[in-house]
Amino acid sequence: MANEYIGASVFYFNAEGIEEKFVKSVTGLGIKNNATTDVRGSGKSGKVIRQNTPGQVEHNNVTITLNYNGDNSIYDWYLKCSKDGESREWDSNRKAVSVVGYAQDRSTEVIRINLTNCFPVSYTAPEFDATNNDLVTEAIEVAIEGFKIERSTKSLSN
Repeated sequence: MANEYIGASVFYFNAEGIEEKFVKSVTGLGIKNNATTDVRGSGKSGKVIRQNTPGQVEHNNVTITLNYNGDNSIYDWYLKCSKDGESREWDSNRKAVSVVGYAQDRSTEVIRINLTNCFPVSYTAPEFDATNNDLVTEAIEVAIEGFKIERSTKSLSN
């Protein structure tokens, strides 16, 4: 399977305790090193000496859009972390999240992206429109502390 292109639509999502969800998209995954410009000082003739140095690493929030089927597990996760007017238990409700891409045979795992220490920061409820032919969706945006991309050749039959 080396060098096989991966179909963007052949993937699976899970978060600890939230499985078998039909996911429409996962967007926003990224990392950035915020370089700083540091003035080291001023030299002969007033020449300013600058040096760019690595700054804080920043992980983008990730948005997961799911086809809604009446299962409220995504909404319930959000409420556990962000219910207004009550104790917010976001730290104890962080989850490991995985997005797994499969080869065209739909049984061989070729890439796994593991997101660490995720908690929801926003939730978008299903919207209804009588003129729309699309499936109803819900979306959750999660803050992450890191991610790791792993290559794999694990078959679902293993």
